[in-house]
Amino acid sequence: MESNLDLSKFWCWQKDCPDYGKMNAGNIVLKERFGKDHRALLKCRTCGHCFSETHGTPFFGLHVPMDEVCRTLAQIPEKGSIRGAARSSGHDKSTICRWVDLAGKHCKEVTDYFLKELRLDRVKVDEIWSYIKKRRKTSLSTI
Repeated sequence: MESNLDLSKFWCWQKDCPDYGKMNAGNIVLKERFGKDHRALLKCRTCGHCFSETHGTPFFGLHVPMDEVCRTLAQIPEKGSIRGAARSSGHDKSTICRWVDLAGKHCKEVTDYFLKELRLDRVKVDEIWSYIKKRRKTSLSTI
């Protein structure tokens, strides 16, 4: 089965697995593709646990292509409102609100991890988010 997915960036999510949380351990393989977006269903060869490539991301469980969600969310500041983004993207405003909520929760979890687990101060975390925002603008302009 062909894959252009970098499997070294994934890890097993099964807490009982000896390879739990280990990136680039060589235990993750592509089992199959599913859905209209052809998302990857990955499998841990160590414990047999299967999971989606979007597990642990704000895209998990969404039935819309990831680039479409990103494009739509990027339209909010452009259009000046969620309603404007809804009109231009064709998605319902309640759907876009849900996507904003998911993205916000994910960002909060990442920020909390930086602050608590990595013991970074708020200034450092703000610098990281500023860098990500700058990089994101560049990558969104290519979508």
